[in-house]
Amino acid sequence: MKIGEFAERTGISKDTIRYYEKIGLLHPEIINKYREYNNNDVILIETIIKLKQTGFSLLEVKMLFDWSKNTDHNKKLTQEEIQNVLQIKEIFQNKYTQMVQTENNIKQIKRVLLNADYKIEQLLERNKG
Repeated sequence: MKIGEFAERTGISKDTIRYYEKIGLLHPEIINKYREYNNNDVILIETIIKLKQTGFSLLEVKMLFDWSKNTDHNKKLTQEEIQNVLQIKEIFQNKYTQMVQTENNIKQIKRVLLNADYKIEQLLERNKG
């Protein structure tokens, strides 16, 4: 599919798609000087969107994608690669902590709203009569 159809299907702008290509997140096939996107690219964009929605920056997303592409489980890691893995682990731990805190905040807000709704219903009941 061409960039216009891809943009429409994924809900992101052509400029954003081009930017993702520029920073190395997307790698469409080039056929006769035109970008060609496939269903794997759609899945990749959906993954990027979900990661961004959970608080990952594009730099962090790129780091995760780059790292996961270059993972060879049988290879002994260099000191630099070990540092990169530790950095990625720290990013995941921080994001997880943020998500847990957000979840706790949402639970607290939900309790407050349910309590407020209950009190409003009680007030309305008392004023009916």
